[in-house]
Amino acid sequence: MTSHPDRFAGKVALVTGAAQGIGRAVALRLAREGARVALVDRSDLVEEARREAGAEALAITADLESFAGATAAVERTLARFGRLDVLVNNVGGTIWARPYAEYQEAQIEAEIRRSLFPTLWCCRAALPAMLEGGGGAIVNVSSVATRGVNRVPYAAAKGGVNAVTACLAWEYAE
Repeated sequence: MTSHPDRFAGKVALVTGAAQGIGRAVALRLAREGARVALVDRSDLVEEARREAGAEALAITADLESFAGATAAVERTLARFGRLDVLVNNVGGTIWARPYAEYQEAQIEAEIRRSLFPTLWCCRAALPAMLEGGGGAIVNVSSVATRGVNRVPYAAAKGGVNAVTACLAWEYAE
């Protein structure tokens, strides 16, 4: 894979779910390509990813299932870097795979909290700073599982992420 060392020079990116997997790979790539990166995760493993990303990177441990957690992550990013240009919402992932009739109320709510609310809250927390700064890019990671078997709550959450993405584009894209 070709790297472009200066593609994100001068840009600040906040990546959620950055402790491992896709989020970690995205954050590290952004750092290699010149971005100053805030790596956010609820796991303390995010500090290891920050060390790999370099001295300019910031590790933030936060629970993004709440607006307070998302707001705190954005505020810490702004306090450190003074701006926010790119938001990558990667938090999520199915917790259970079972027929819908077997889900308990708390399990349905947990799936929605894990895979929809972090995107909603982070977009809401970041948008004012991006608008004030003249724009930016929001990348919301969804899933092909929006049409699947034994994943109704997760599919609903990721379908919601798709809707958030489209609606924000209609509201704010020039």
